[in-house]
Amino acid sequence: MVGMSIMGAMSPMMMTMALTPAEAAKRAQNFGVAETAAVVFASTYEGTLDIPQDTETCLSETRENTENAYSVTCTHGSGKYVQSVTRAFRLAVPDKELNSTDGAGTGRQFAYETPTRFSPFECPIYDSWGVNGYNDLNYDALGGACIPYEGWNQTRYQFSHPDEWLYDINNRNGWGNHPDY
Repeated sequence: MVGMSIMGAMSPMMMTMALTPAEAAKRAQNFGVAETAAVVFASTYEGTLDIPQDTETCLSETRENTENAYSVTCTHGSGKYVQSVTRAFRLAVPDKELNSTDGAGTGRQFAYETPTRFSPFECPIYDSWGVNGYNDLNYDALGGACIPYEGWNQTRYQFSHPDEWLYDINNRNGWGNHPDY
């Protein structure tokens, strides 16, 4: 009798313990679907000039105080099993806005035109400015021109000599005008 009383009192608790793993599995499944949708959405628009178009499950919005940056929130599931995921991504910056220094007004002449977009990769040793064919072959794959040795970090930039530059890298990464420019 005592055993049956205890079982009767614990029945609701036992039921909750039995359902919790199934509910967690359903939430995890919905989270996985929402995560996949967010990653696919972000990768579709990242690095392009296309304005993101909302879908049934994903809504995009511009990020505050940023240019060309968006966040996407994708949702999947219903009721208490709804799961949402937010991811951020950035559109490509139009080329004309990136080329802010070209030696104009300084009297400096450079052998090559300054690339309008740089990739995150340093130029190889055999083509330290990327002008001997490296950028021609890899510009699209890398997402822009390689970064020359002299522009890879601020120390190299400060100790370089503008007279030896093949194109204008003055004020690269906002490091200010070169002291010898």
